[in-house]
Amino acid sequence: MTSLPSLPALRAFEAAARFGSFRAAAEAINVSPTAISHHIRGLEAQLNVQLFTREIRAVHLTDEGMRLADGLGKAFRLIEASVEAVAQNPGKTKIRMAMGPSFATRWLLPRFAAFHEQFPQVDLELVQTPLLVSPQNVDADIFITWGDGVFPEMIADPLVNVLTAPVASPALVERLGKPDTPEDLLSFPLIHQRDTLGWSAWFTATDVNTSDLRGPVIEDTNVVLQAAIAGQGVVMGWVPLINSELESGSLIQLFDAVLSENRAYYLVRRTSGQQVEGIAEICNWLIHQAR
Repeated sequence: MTSLPSLPALRAFEAAARFGSFRAAAEAINVSPTAISHHIRGLEAQLNVQLFTREIRAVHLTDEGMRLADGLGKAFRLIEASVEAVAQNPGKTKIRMAMGPSFATRWLLPRFAAFHEQFPQVDLELVQTPLLVSPQNVDADIFITWGDGVFPEMIADPLVNVLTAPVASPALVERLGKPDTPEDLLSFPLIHQRDTLGWSAWFTATDVNTSDLRGPVIEDTNVVLQAAIAGQGVVMGWVPLINSELESGSLIQLFDAVLSENRAYYLVRRTSGQQVEGIAEICNWLIHQAR
């Protein structure tokens, strides 16, 4: 190759590969989604390969795109580490921790003060990722991600197991009455997170036949819970991530029946490559916090 692609184009591609979304990549590197799309089209034309398959609401890496994303992720991390080695304050260690925004808000942020007390020498940087993410394609030292525990070439420890149960606001229950049986919920306004599978699985576990579940489908967990707190409908709540709402009474659990997810939140880190000092100690602390 006579010339390398431009750095902005490579940076745009790496961000889009990391987030799985042109819009999220644009927000992450502070450019417009149009600029991301333009850079990637130019990169595909220069390399003469297709890097993404495009769908209406998502983009997915091709095999060639995955190979390029893996190399660029490592390269950008090396560049960043080199710059930080020069600019970093003496005695400080920067740790990048990647996770979804809902888990960061509901599990990590309440532990921020304790973390900084335990690790005063660490400058923590949070990297936002989707719920389902491949840690190999994320530029971070520690990952908290949702999955089945199978993360090739990574060290993975279970962190938080999740149980799901129907929850609603006291105002909605006062307005519509409390359901006596799981089947009664079919006449309530239901709100779904990402898809209808969560509600379908719970109804199946409680021996309720369903054929056509209705109600809005919302991607973001925090938006789903705010809709429930506002009395807009019943949602499948994730315990223990909604413990604060249950304890405050802003949400109430409608039935004792809970469904155990076949996946969990895992704490993941690399087995090889550059290891930032103190990662193992931080991981052990996070695991202890989850007990």
